[in-house]
Amino acid sequence: MLILEWTTCLIGTVPHSFRRSAPTFTRWYCSFGLGYLRDLLNNSKLMSTEPLVNIVCVTYQHRDLIGRALDGFLSQRTNFPYEIIIHDDASTDGTAEIVQDHTAADPEKYKIIRQTVNQHSKGIRPWPPCFAQASGKYIALCEGDDHWFDPLKLQRQVDAMEADPGATGCFTNAYNVTDGVRQVFLGDYNSVPKGLVLDQEEYLRGQGIPTCTFLFRRELVQTYNEVVLPFATGDTALFTLLTGMGHLIYQPVFTSVRLIHPGGVYSMKGPVHHLRVQLQNLPEQDRVSSYRHHDVIQLRKEYALKKSWREAMEKQNWELARLVWKHVARDRAVLGWNMRETILAGLRVHFPIGYARTLGSMRRLRRVLTWSA
Repeated sequence: MLILEWTTCLIGTVPHSFRRSAPTFTRWYCSFGLGYLRDLLNNSKLMSTEPLVNIVCVTYQHRDLIGRALDGFLSQRTNFPYEIIIHDDASTDGTAEIVQDHTAADPEKYKIIRQTVNQHSKGIRPWPPCFAQASGKYIALCEGDDHWFDPLKLQRQVDAMEADPGATGCFTNAYNVTDGVRQVFLGDYNSVPKGLVLDQEEYLRGQGIPTCTFLFRRELVQTYNEVVLPFATGDTALFTLLTGMGHLIYQPVFTSVRLIHPGGVYSMKGPVHHLRVQLQNLPEQDRVSSYRHHDVIQLRKEYALKKSWREAMEKQNWELARLVWKHVARDRAVLGWNMRETILAGLRVHFPIGYARTLGSMRRLRRVLTWSA
C-alpha cells in the first residue's frame, strides 16, 4: 500500500507537457494508470476481500435448473466482492453433485450448507441458517429454480441502496415462465408499483414482489427468525418486517426469471393452498405491522374470501368452498349472509350431492303444488 501511495504521488508530480511528449506507454501509465491507482486507493470495496453482498440460494431437487442459477450469480459484474451461500435441503436427484462441480473452480467464493434430512418437510425454514452464515452488508435472494440474466443486477441495486440510507431493500421486475410461456410478473401476474418507492401500506394492499430479485440490508433481519415462525411463507414475513423499518426501492427493469413448475413451493399448489396461505399470513402481517394498517388487512381478507367463494361455486370446488365457509361462518358480514343463508351454504358445501338432490326434490314439489292449485 505504501508503494502504491508513493507511486501515485510521484506520477502526480509529472508535468503535463512531459506527458504529452512522452512515449505511448509512459503517457498511458501517467493518465490511465494514475487514475486506476487512485481509484484503487479511494475505493475500499475493490481493496477489500470481505463480501459486500451474500447471495442466498435455497435449492431442492433442482438438478436441471441449479446450474443456470449459479451461472447467473457468477455473471454479475460488480466493483465489490460477493459470496454465494447455497442451502441444499437434502436433494437426492444429483443437485448436490452439480453444485459441487460448479464450486470446485473457486471454492472460496461459496459457502455450502448441505442438509442430510429434508428440513422443509419438518417445518424448518431454510433462510435462518443462511442468514447466520452471511457477513456482507447486503443479502440477495434467488432460489435454485429461478435465475438472473442481467449481469448488472447486483451493482445497480447496491448503488441505489448506498445512495438511499432510508431504503431497507430493493427489487426489480421479473418474468414468470410456465411451460415455456413468458409472463411479466409486475404487469400481467401482479400489479405494477405506483412509484419507485414502496412503503408498508402499499405492500400490505397486496403489491407483489418477485423474491428472486430482492436485495436487502442484512443488519435489519436480526429478529427474522422469531418473526417468521407463525407465517406460512418466509418472504411475506421478510417483506412485512423490512417495510416496517423503511421503504423499498423499485427498479423498473427486468433482471430475473421465476420458473413456475409443479415442484415449486407455492405457485402451482392450487387455490385451496393459496387461500390457506393468505388466511394464515394476513393476521401475522397485521401483528408485525403493529395493527397500523388493520383496515387494509381486513379488506384483503374479505377480498380473498369473496374471490375464492365465487371460484368455488363456478368450478364446484367443494374443498375450497368449505374452507371459505369455515371463515365466513364466524363473520357473516364478509359475504353479507344472514343466519339462514349461512346454514344453507354450509349444507351445500358439506353435502353437495345430497343438497342438490334435496333442492331438486323441493323444486319438483313446488311445481306439483303450483299445478294442483
